[in-house]
Amino acid sequence: MSEIEIEPKNILKTALFGGIGAIFIIIFFMSWTDIDPGEEGFVYRPYTGGIDTSENYSEGTYFIMPWNEMITYNVLQQSRNYESKVMEKNGMEIGIDVTINYNPMQGKTPNLHLKHGKAYENSFVDAKVRGVIKDVIGRYTYEEIYSTKREALETEMDNMFQAEFPENFITYNFCEIADVNLPENVKIAITEKETQKQRNQKAKELEEEQQYLANAEIKKAEGEKNAAILRAEGRAEEIRLVQQQLTRSPNYIELVKWKGYADGKGSPYGENNVFGAGTSIFKGIK
Repeated sequence: MSEIEIEPKNILKTALFGGIGAIFIIIFFMSWTDIDPGEEGFVYRPYTGGIDTSENYSEGTYFIMPWNEMITYNVLQQSRNYESKVMEKNGMEIGIDVTINYNPMQGKTPNLHLKHGKAYENSFVDAKVRGVIKDVIGRYTYEEIYSTKREALETEMDNMFQAEFPENFITYNFCEIADVNLPENVKIAITEKETQKQRNQKAKELEEEQQYLANAEIKKAEGEKNAAILRAEGRAEEIRLVQQQLTRSPNYIELVKWKGYADGKGSPYGENNVFGAGTSIFKGIK
């Protein structure tokens, strides 16, 4: 039985092709990348142009060349809380707790990456929010910040964030002043002042209500007075007309007396009268 001889050249060729095939298989499986829900991705091509801003990738699995990189950003709404010590209008240091809600602008994550990088929250968001808090708080007194102007403060911050975040490829959603920290004695003074203000308001409302009721009573009395005058004037006019009629016809009074018995029943002089019971000289007259 003869032995099969394998030439060293063939062994080398087989090993070479096998190695190349294995490399291609490894590269193939390494070239698949996943983008998770809530993320957006774009490709970084280090050898052919850098960040590719022409295309964004949403949730899914994608094939890219192994020498390229898929960079992903969380594009869901995110919140950051800022506790700051700042000076109010009159120079008192107060503590303020502000929450801001935002997210990277969808479709613009490559632009955000080029402008600020993955650390955009530290390089832009944090610096911008702290600067706005310091700027806005410095225009109000501690009393306004603590009680009467909190909504106005939030509106002013909103306007500043809405003007600058989109320019940096970030969608701004809202901000909220979660808490204002003042010295305890200042809090008590403000609370007492607000309580007294509410009492004064209630007293004013009670006074206005009493004045309203008094005016209503006056109007009612004036109405009754005017009604009595009108009734008296009407009665006087009635008397005048009767007197005028008597002047023209002396028998007018007798006519008035009998008018109520024009149906032929009864008499203004009773049952026993000169005309007899049930007899009327105006019978049939209406």
